[in-house]
Amino acid sequence: MTTGITDPKVTAAEVLETFPELTGIADGALRDAVVEIWQEVLQESDWDHLDQVPKHPVKLPASSSLVDHTRAVTQMAVAVAEVAERVRGIPFDRDLLIACANLHDVSKLKEFEPSAEGGRASRFGYLVQHGVYGAHKMWQKNLPLEMVHNILVHTTTSRYLPQTWEAVIVHYVDYLDSDGLNLQHGVPLNIKK
Repeated sequence: MTTGITDPKVTAAEVLETFPELTGIADGALRDAVVEIWQEVLQESDWDHLDQVPKHPVKLPASSSLVDHTRAVTQMAVAVAEVAERVRGIPFDRDLLIACANLHDVSKLKEFEPSAEGGRASRFGYLVQHGVYGAHKMWQKNLPLEMVHNILVHTTTSRYLPQTWEAVIVHYVDYLDSDGLNLQHGVPLNIKK
């Protein structure tokens, strides 16, 4: 696994330690690509460590970390998929699901930047739709179109709806975890009626 980064802010081993769910990806090349994306985007960002990045500093306290959100979404996505497969017989691509759930918010490393309060929206975050940069990094790694689609449609800012089972799962569990945090912190929910 090589990213071409001379002095990375985070090693591949540290990414795997931060996101142990990635060991559930059986395809070593895919797992390496996911790790490299985290390394590259962190390197391009103003953050020094993955554990510094808040989930959403505009809406939530900076202590609500992106790492915890990413891990929760990944674990919930796999749990939902396993239940749906066991009870409903709906098959899923485990490697794709873990990779997409893990990378769904990788662009937040660029969309937010450090501040005295713990984080704020960056110029990049104001100008580029959420998720687009993560999808771009996937294109650069020649990852499957379904993965790129998953990252683009996980957010309600996308004009497109999920078209794969894995994308549907990531979309819903992302908002499930987010609304759990919103309730915990007294922030308006994402749910719309």
